[in-house]
Amino acid sequence: MKKYNSFKEIDQDLKLLKVQAEISKQKVNIDLAYIKRAFSFTNIFAELVSYFGQRAIYARIGNQILRKFGL
Repeated sequence: MKKYNSFKEIDQDLKLLKVQAEISKQKVNIDLAYIKRAFSFTNIFAELVSYFGQRAIYARIGNQILRKFGL
């Protein structure tokens, strides 16, 4: 536990703690904004389209390879 020698030291630490708390709140707000954006309809739709598009491309490549080798 920290020992204080004056009220000025206490006030400085309290100001520092307030600033740190405000920074933490701002970080939480920023993180929430990123989470909301990540779970937006357009982002989820784009991810699904990308996923199924990749699968379709891989299936097509696989089919071409199989046809080439006559399997």
